[in-house]
Amino acid sequence: MIKISELDKLKEKLGNITKEQIDFEYYKRNIKEFINELVKIEDKDKPGTVIDFKLWPAQEEILDLIIAEQFTIFGKTRQLGLTWEALSYVLNILIFNEGKSASAISEGERDCKELCRRMDFILRHLPNWLITEKGDQDKFKENKTGIIYESNVMNIEIIHPRGENSLFKGFPSNPSAARSFTDNIVLMDEWAYHPRAEEIWTAAYPIINRPGGGGKVIGISTGEMGTFFEEVWNNADWEFKGESGNGSNLFKGMFIPWDAHPHRDREWYEQTKRNMPNTYKSQYPATPAEMFTTGSGAFFPKFDREIHIPFGKDWYPPMGWRIVGAYDGGYNRACFKWYAISNDGWIICYREYYPYQTIDPVQAEDIRMLSRDPDGVPEQFDYIVADTSCWAKNQESGKSTIEIMEEHGIRPWRQADKERIQGWRRMHEFLEPIKDEQGNIIKDRFGKPLAKLRFTESCSNTIRLFPGMKCNPQKPDDLDGGQEDHVFDCDRYLCMSRPKARQTGDKRKQRQRRKRKTKPRSKAVGY
Repeated sequence: MIKISELDKLKEKLGNITKEQIDFEYYKRNIKEFINELVKIEDKDKPGTVIDFKLWPAQEEILDLIIAEQFTIFGKTRQLGLTWEALSYVLNILIFNEGKSASAISEGERDCKELCRRMDFILRHLPNWLITEKGDQDKFKENKTGIIYESNVMNIEIIHPRGENSLFKGFPSNPSAARSFTDNIVLMDEWAYHPRAEEIWTAAYPIINRPGGGGKVIGISTGEMGTFFEEVWNNADWEFKGESGNGSNLFKGMFIPWDAHPHRDREWYEQTKRNMPNTYKSQYPATPAEMFTTGSGAFFPKFDREIHIPFGKDWYPPMGWRIVGAYDGGYNRACFKWYAISNDGWIICYREYYPYQTIDPVQAEDIRMLSRDPDGVPEQFDYIVADTSCWAKNQESGKSTIEIMEEHGIRPWRQADKERIQGWRRMHEFLEPIKDEQGNIIKDRFGKPLAKLRFTESCSNTIRLFPGMKCNPQKPDDLDGGQEDHVFDCDRYLCMSRPKARQTGDKRKQRQRRKRKTKPRSKAVGY
């Protein structure tokens, strides 16, 4: 219940009032305590069973973000109680503030009814001194605030005795739902599965973006590839273990992994993997990228963050490693990657550049500025492999992309071998965990399997896109068309360029001697 320090402050400010009035003010100001101390929810494992809603640490962070921001989006694993939490937040606003309205938009009518049922469940189990159901005379005797509620399958009305009533409404996902954006709060539940989600948002945003701040939007969902939710999520402002959104829209985001649930441990996760071998990543993701995996149709099924992302953002190649670049040009999308090749032949992609709608001179200058070591010294490429189209001259300027790059000091260049099927096969080989002669997987000193091609956490777009790449249904050995494949084209070009470790002085001399022995002698002039 109420804390002594809070009680003293309220008494001093409000004067001689009843305990219920003090509690009312306290829970109005402290939503977290309202949920932890007053809200009861239904036990998923035992339907109909009433349990106290005690927020976990991850749920407390979620609530803090909802309170602080106008636009929030949450990517999650299944069965984390986020919908119950969001409904509890909404209910607090409706009970403790007169004349407020909120809407919940779901995939279909059945889902809307379920949200209203849950809201009614919470209301029925709140203390009688705070709120009672209209017509329940026995409980109304205990009611100290005069606030009552009335509910049906799609609407719940909070009736305030001395002011305008508050209203909660459920809507199935269709264009008419856009009118709900005039509300104070809009909850988008399982947003990834809303039909016509982009059309609804396009119609509604001018309304919610009204002068004075507009309403609060809460988006919650598990992941689904190719959806409007995925687009909003990728453009939101969030960060999780090296992955991040680009922050280009107004949404503040948070990812909640499978182990945020306090009752899930590694043993539970491993059993889930065995039970759901093709879909466990998308249903119980450990990272944001895993929310949008493709299951059995994945083009890179061997991608594993623990194997292929062993280094943080600050990793930089040691002295003596060979530096190679790869470039897939374009205006709407392009990609440049930096690779370091160790003396043992390991390849680490330690930096990526992924511009959007950027002209060649700007790309060239960006790449030049990025090609520096931690001390600011310009890096020297052994070579840069690029799409053959980069040598085509622009009709207006008369220059090719490569000419523009060289004008900015970026060189030397090689044309890429663009053989797709063979290129993907070689890339798969580079991603495969390496085995010794006995067939055992080789591991590093930390016990993690080794692959020839790995990445640092700086390669955020590569990490984001890896799990979601799909096979071409007609050509399973090729990527499906229409995907964001620029980052992987760079990897394919690199793999097809036959990257090797830098030769030592002795090996270089041996190679030169072999060349001299095998080179045919030319006849001298005059013979």
